[in-house]
Order: sequence, then structure tokens, then C-alpha cells
Amino acid sequence: MKKFIFSAFTILFISTQSLIAAGYIASYSMKVSDLSAYVEAMDELMDSDWGKSFPAPVSLHSYAFNGYDDATHVVVLNYEDAESLGKGTESFSDPTFQSFLEKISSISEDVEQSLNMKLVSGGSADPENNGVFTIYRMEVKDPETYAKLYKRVVRAQTQAGNVIGQYGLRQQVGGSVNYYSHYAFTSAGSVEQAIKSNEALLSSDSFAIFSEAVKENRKIKNVSMLINVKNWNTE
Repeated sequence: MKKFIFSAFTILFISTQSLIAAGYIASYSMKVSDLSAYVEAMDELMDSDWGKSFPAPVSLHSYAFNGYDDATHVVVLNYEDAESLGKGTESFSDPTFQSFLEKISSISEDVEQSLNMKLVSGGSADPENNGVFTIYRMEVKDPETYAKLYKRVVRAQTQAGNVIGQYGLRQQVGGSVNYYSHYAFTSAGSVEQAIKSNEALLSSDSFAIFSEAVKENRKIKNVSMLINVKNWNTE
């Protein structure tokens, strides 16, 4: 998160002008050496006037399985629209936030920052169903066609009862686009639920049809799993 503030940030819109954004996800991946101290610093930050006025829900997740980079944790900011994204990002220059950065400088190391546009969102927002997130990073050639097919397969999986928590499709619009252009995710209440849900997905007829339809359009680059640590500004 620290480097993001001090470096130039360019938003890259990648051939999907016909897709309408339903908000943005900003993620800040890092290596954390002392999780309890990091959470304590985040609690103090989010309990301040700065945190109480921050225009987005904030969550901290740990990587159970990564395989993408050296990050152990990621902070996710869930912005409703471009206006809240602008306000939130500009607030990083506030002295309160700068003090937070100083406190965590010895226990965290920045790995990656990215901004993603929400293309498809749905499912249950119940916290009990959203403790574990499975992330599928991929390269997509034709985003609009892929989004239509994704909606179709996720509808079939929801009707079959295989989607426990939330699901979504996101397009990267800021950060490095050399590795992936989009990611999809599903959530569940536990690692066991996430694994069983994935097994049901992979063995289903609807997923087989979907995989055949997108095989020339999509290339999976990484599958990772996140476990929720704590949430702030959720009300």
C-alpha cells in the first residue's frame, strides 16, 4: 500500500468499454511478519476519525495457498463507485494514514497493488458464508463474451446449490497486466466447504459446457485461496 501512494498510478481500460463497472476493488498485497501487530495497527487506524469516514468496506485476508507471488496477506478495499474510489485514494495522504504506514513499516513489505472493475457480482453476503475465497486469475481475450458465459455457468451452479457464498468476475484496470487481465472468485464458510464446492463445480455438466465454450478465450494463470482475517466498515 505504501508504494502505491508515492508512485504514479495509471488506470488502464482494456477493451471492455461496453461493460459497465458496478464498483471497484483495490487490493494491496504484502508480506506480513507480525500479523497480530498489523491487525492492532489496522484496528487503531479504522477506529480513528479517518477510518470511520473511509468511503469503503475494508477487509484483511491471509493466503492459505498462493503460488502467485510472495504475499502472505492482502488488504481489500471495496469501493461502490468511482467517486468513493477517488476519495479513498486521496485520503492516503492524510497524516493519520501516514502515521499508520510508519507503524507497519517494520512488519510489512509491499508486494503488489491492483485495481479491478466489478463486472459480475452475486451470491450470499452472509459473513458465515464468506470466510474463504477461491481466486481464479486468468487471461481473457474477449471479455464481453466471457462475461456472458460466466453469468450462465454461475447461474446454473447457484441453482444446483454449489455456490455457498458470493461470486464475482473482475477486470484489472490498474496495475501490472502482464500476468492476468481478469479474475473470478467464489466464497464459502470454510476451507472444507470451498474444496467440496469446487469439486462439485468441476464435475458438473454446466462447467464442462462452459469450459469448452471458453477454451480459446481464457487461460487460467493461477488459483489461490484466501482466508478472511478481519473486516472493517461493513455496516
